[in-house]
Amino acid sequence: MHADAGRDATAMASLRIVADTGNANAQRVIGEVLLQAKDLNRTAEALDWLQRAAEQADSRAALLLGKTWLYGAAGITPDGVKARNWFERTGSGSKPQAAFYLGLIEKNGYGKTVDFEAAEKHFRFAAERGVPDAMYQLGNTYASGEGVDIDPREAMRWYLRAAALEHPQAIQELAHAFTRGDTLLPQSELQAANMRLAVEHALRHPQPSP
Repeated sequence: MHADAGRDATAMASLRIVADTGNANAQRVIGEVLLQAKDLNRTAEALDWLQRAAEQADSRAALLLGKTWLYGAAGITPDGVKARNWFERTGSGSKPQAAFYLGLIEKNGYGKTVDFEAAEKHFRFAAERGVPDAMYQLGNTYASGEGVDIDPREAMRWYLRAAALEHPQAIQELAHAFTRGDTLLPQSELQAANMRLAVEHALRHPQPSP
């Protein structure tokens, strides 16, 4: 906890002693702390510690490596191929979260050609295991017909499930639906206004990313 604040050199030194013994948890935490510093000089060390942990089957470390390569970091240019490699190496503890990011890679063609059908399968796997971002993306998949037949009802079903977990974009979709009065929801300006208030609440209390 002290090291995570990024201001306690003694705590970091203690973690390094444990990490040097091969403790994957300590290795991962050091990597996380160094990444949070957003310091060009610390990024390479952060990736080294995370890779050590990931190679001991630490699923969260592999997930963090995937996210780092997907979105980039200080001194790191995004690389979809490397991101995919680490997401595919996550253990069972992070498989739904990794599936969500693999879905993004397939949908947007990061480091490969776009594959909407593969994206849908990844999003469905993650959504069915409780990942709100995947539920929202699966809703978008059915709304736009990317890799599946357009199905507004199925889209709304996934938006509703994501909204119940306070996903702001999903709640916004419900607000639009109540305003229009389409699909499963009757037109209701009151309900639309309630949804807009719910969006504000969700944005003030954001959920952690997968």
